[in-house]
Amino acid sequence: MMTWGSELSSIKDYLFAMQEQYADDWIRERLSDYSLNENSEEYQELAEEYSNYQEYLREEAEWQAELQWLKENGSSKIHSIFVSELDELISMLESNCNNSQKMATKLRTNIVVKMSYAYAVTLLEAYLGDTLRALISQDEQLLKNALRKFKILKNVKLIDVAETDLDVKSLVLRHIGEVLYHNIPNVIEMYEQVLGVKLEIDISKVYKITKLRHDIVHRNGKTIDGCVINLDVQDFVQAISDIKDFTGVLQRAINGNKTS
Repeated sequence: MMTWGSELSSIKDYLFAMQEQYADDWIRERLSDYSLNENSEEYQELAEEYSNYQEYLREEAEWQAELQWLKENGSSKIHSIFVSELDELISMLESNCNNSQKMATKLRTNIVVKMSYAYAVTLLEAYLGDTLRALISQDEQLLKNALRKFKILKNVKLIDVAETDLDVKSLVLRHIGEVLYHNIPNVIEMYEQVLGVKLEIDISKVYKITKLRHDIVHRNGKTIDGCVINLDVQDFVQAISDIKDFTGVLQRAINGNKTS
């Protein structure tokens, strides 16, 4: 009697065989001599070309899915999801730290707080990046602002569009995806450039939070002087509050300055 595990394995084997057969058919259609075997140089070159082509198709599918997501999720929805994730992070941390069996020592609590603190900044970076790209993907005027003012686009040439098979908007979005969004002064400057306004936002608290995250992630929770960083749950809750305040002001500014 075939078990579920063996049935699943048989399905995987079948799909793998189908993929191999499809690859072989694709290669043989392009061989100068159909009789050449898998060890021939031409077959190997075509096999590599096929692999690269499949990788391109996977990346293109992921990119199109991302563009669709940006199109369907406006900046307000992205902000709402972001705030919900911050709230879930607080609930998770408080639940773990209040469980004496799971968190028996101060050391363990400190580690979990620092991990949560760092992840909160990761969520902040994702919000800032996704929101900026959503604005540019949905508003032609904001795209034009980015093209005119973003430093990261100064060296982009028209030939880049032709060589990557991307339209201008997609190329811009890809370059924006390479920005380090924990560099808060730089990010705020980009938002000001794309929105075409001066943003009156106090970044001092969030700037401090991102610097502390850098110490946690890159120095194993120590300052540049080697001092151990000690954080408790209240420090984390305060950081979440400061992040919410910062992004709330930014989101209100976005809502008030979009051109469409």
